[in-house]
Amino acid sequence: MKIAWVTPINLRSAIGRAGVETAQALAARGHEVEIWASEFDYDPAEPRHSTSLPMRPIGEVDLDHSGFDLAVVNFGDNFLFHAGGLEVLERIPTVGIFHDVFIHNLFVGWLWGTDQPPHGHLANVEQIYGRAAGALSAPALAGQLSLEEIAAKIPMTEWVARRCQGAVAHADFYRPRLEASCPGPVDTARLPWRGRAVASLGKRRRERVVALTVGVMNPNKCCDAVIEAIGRSPVLKDRLDYVLAGPIEDGERARLQGLADGLGVRLTMLGPVSDAELEQRLEAADILICLRRPVLEGASASAIEGMLSGRPTVVADAGFYAELPDALVVKVDPAIDPAALAAALEPLVLDEPARRRMGAAASAWATETFTQDRYIAVLEPLIEATAAALPRMRTAGQLGRLFARMDLGPDDPGAVRALALLDQLCPSGAA
Repeated sequence: MKIAWVTPINLRSAIGRAGVETAQALAARGHEVEIWASEFDYDPAEPRHSTSLPMRPIGEVDLDHSGFDLAVVNFGDNFLFHAGGLEVLERIPTVGIFHDVFIHNLFVGWLWGTDQPPHGHLANVEQIYGRAAGALSAPALAGQLSLEEIAAKIPMTEWVARRCQGAVAHADFYRPRLEASCPGPVDTARLPWRGRAVASLGKRRRERVVALTVGVMNPNKCCDAVIEAIGRSPVLKDRLDYVLAGPIEDGERARLQGLADGLGVRLTMLGPVSDAELEQRLEAADILICLRRPVLEGASASAIEGMLSGRPTVVADAGFYAELPDALVVKVDPAIDPAALAAALEPLVLDEPARRRMGAAASAWATETFTQDRYIAVLEPLIEATAAALPRMRTAGQLGRLFARMDLGPDDPGAVRALALLDQLCPSGAA
């Protein structure tokens, strides 16, 4: 099959790293695969993920005459990284890989990037979630709604899913949302992630314990709750150092440092780090802290990386994280209460053998679970099933438009008979 693999290609994109490796695995299976870079403003001088496959920025592709059977588009919430994927929809049959369950920012970026009228947000929200949800449109755009409320009520996942012909979730918790929106096959595939060259967690020759959080340091990562938990626990304050490795804005840096200083917490904020330094920091860490409030992503590469490294990993008991085996991670209530977090951290800090046992078991499980082979075993059949279902979906779309012109609802006897005949001629389960 001739497949266009649509992904951000720059080195800053973790989605791009995983995607390029999957595209190469599909090519090794005999498919003809080309990578289309999906950045809004593609810069050929920017460092990018290495690949032996042909690659073009999507702006250089004639999408109406591409010659490809199908596109596999990686969708995340960053418009500047994923804008090109939106251009593919409704022009090439698409399997959407939903790396994030929350794509409201992608939607808002699209409104901005395509000069949509101000009421475009309201119209789309009402079309997807109903007239009552329209009341949330203006407050969401004005920054007057919390991230939790937007994620719960208008995540805009369906805005993309209904325009795909097939869809992939990276965890089961949001698969029903895709199934209710996407007209074609939907399945769950665990995000493939290659671990780093980090030694297993051995016996330390130091008294202090190091906890590490990696990634972009925004308030969603709950670093403030971790600092409060450490500062309010004599055990943790006496034994635990907290390290943040990843980009952080000046305002957030000052806020967290002020909180740590006030509570007497030993906090180190490294800012952006190279791959080599990240490996060093992972090896120096005893505990990985990977919290989110709310959970916006379909899967967490940093949590997977923590497990692969053999470090006990602390997560929120929600979304993707809730689906991890209870015995292999430390789960805390999704509210991320500092007192409850301290109670979860204290046993880890005090029991070095328990840290090593949990880390080793987590590493063994993650090494078997988040593999490219397992991912391809789900993705390839879904791609093929989507391609096989395209004639039925095209006919169903034509019938739907005809019914709308005739003012026939889905329960009209004529519409019911037509759809039943379509099922006989081309069953929905045909692969």
